[in-house]
Amino acid sequence: MRHHDRPGHHDHPAPARGRHRGSGGARRRASRPSFRTGVALTGAAALLAVVTGMYVAAPAPAVSAAVAPTAVAPAAAGAKARQFVEEVVELANTERERAGCGPLRSENRLRTAAQGHADDMAARGYYEHHTPEGRDAGDRITGAGYVWSTWGENIHRGPRTPAHAMEDWMNSPGHRANILNCAFRDIGVGVTLTANGPWWVQDFGARR
Repeated sequence: MRHHDRPGHHDHPAPARGRHRGSGGARRRASRPSFRTGVALTGAAALLAVVTGMYVAAPAPAVSAAVAPTAVAPAAAGAKARQFVEEVVELANTERERAGCGPLRSENRLRTAAQGHADDMAARGYYEHHTPEGRDAGDRITGAGYVWSTWGENIHRGPRTPAHAMEDWMNSPGHRANILNCAFRDIGVGVTLTANGPWWVQDFGARR
């Protein structure tokens, strides 16, 4: 998860400078699929990366960046991914309704940013909010044409269904905070169904 809120500022955010990992030292190579949380605070950006393995189904295989991921049949995968996108939006809005927040609107530009990041992580075999070139979700959202006042991002790798992805996010305080942030008005979801995933991205935003 990553959240950025810059009221009164109209430029896109600079990349986070500080980074620390939970559980100290280098990232553990977990035997189960994991998801990551990052938080950027107003004024001084900081990234908190937490690698855990709450999802207990079959683990996702490690993939070298040099090896292209194998996709499911393109037509079937495309239809299934679109269905999963809709289900994630519905599940997020169900949780928001319980918390007293208004529903998120599915927004095409945020969807473009989210889907692009899911596809890129799958294709190049990394699992980060920042791309290898250092672009964060704010850069991607701006690049897709969404003019934001605040944004947030959740990513996940491994769950086979929207329900499992949402369950993991809702059990993580940082991810849950993004989903239940009443300041967000729009959402874009990306789902990439490759053999080294599935990959899940939620991009949240409110327009300037």
